[in-house]
Amino acid sequence: MPMKALTLSIAVAVLNLGQLPTALAADPVKGQELSRQCSVCHGKTGVANDPEVPHLAGQSAFYLEKSLKDYRSGARQDRRMTLMAANLSDSDIKDIAAWYASFLLEVTVPE
Repeated sequence: MPMKALTLSIAVAVLNLGQLPTALAADPVKGQELSRQCSVCHGKTGVANDPEVPHLAGQSAFYLEKSLKDYRSGARQDRRMTLMAANLSDSDIKDIAAWYASFLLEVTVPE
């Protein structure tokens, strides 16, 4: 392959890689839709009323994705969460995680 063609091919490949994060990006709007099933225990705003249920609002997407995948695989056990995560696709998990991670929390330090 001539040098010009090789350089052009590399440039096109690099430009296409620049679009990769967009193609793999999570959709928090879809996550909001999917989170309706989560709201029963975790609250509509991701803040749970039950002291035994964790708040999801403001958690990192990485943490939420890992937790859901662990429940789905059985690496982490909870009778309710294992059932809820069982049928979630990787894309669903990313979207749900993006939704809850998009919440902004305000912290007030006690005096």
